[in-house]
Amino acid sequence: MPTYRKNFLKHVIIKVDFNNMLPIDDNLPQGVLEVAQRMFPLFEPKPAVHSEVTFSADGAKVTNAEHGTNWIFYGINREKALIINREGLHREKTTISIDFFKYETFNILKDEFILIFNKFTDTFGDSQIGRVGLRYVNNIDIDERNPLNWSKYINTNLLSSFKFVDDKKSISRVFNNLEMKYDDKNIKFQYGMHNPDYPSPIKKKTFILDYDVYYTGESDRSDLPVVIKRYHDQIISLFENSIRDGLRDKMNEQN
Repeated sequence: MPTYRKNFLKHVIIKVDFNNMLPIDDNLPQGVLEVAQRMFPLFEPKPAVHSEVTFSADGAKVTNAEHGTNWIFYGINREKALIINREGLHREKTTISIDFFKYETFNILKDEFILIFNKFTDTFGDSQIGRVGLRYVNNIDIDERNPLNWSKYINTNLLSSFKFVDDKKSISRVFNNLEMKYDDKNIKFQYGMHNPDYPSPIKKKTFILDYDVYYTGESDRSDLPVVIKRYHDQIISLFENSIRDGLRDKMNEQN
């Protein structure tokens, strides 16, 4: 697989959802805490409140308020985050996710996640995997005068929406969503110019390539390393098909 001197990755996320409500609202097991803090030493838990709202002739009423904790850890330079919490409409799912804001290699990401995942599932032997996902978000920011000219950098098949508008200077957002379903995975590919200045017309030359590969359904914990590697290879293949040599040259420039 190609390697580059630098990348445009803003987020790289591994996330696993468990189908069952595991008892983590009040505390984390000491063993999980110790493994997490080896790689994510900044520990900043935050309270979580989940409330249901019912409506009647008398108006809205908050019922069944539940209190828990979002267990949040950061790397020493806040270059990455680990979150363990409960999610869902009724907080019925327990989740573990790692988000790298400064990505180095896939092996570092995978190895750190597997260490925490294994300790967590060893501790909670009844945990049942319900979803596994890997997501790479590229935020391609290039300092050039023409913000809408991407033909040198991006596969032109992804740029067809730009051709529809005659007055290019009026465009304020061009963002697309392509989803694919296979037997063993789903792929959600979002791409285009989201425009941080929206709804003003686009001035800043920034293009997003966002790949999310996931599977919803029961999985065997022992398969996780192989599954994540397969998702990674799929994302790399999609990324390489999305870009042109101009962007490859940018990623190989000396700092």
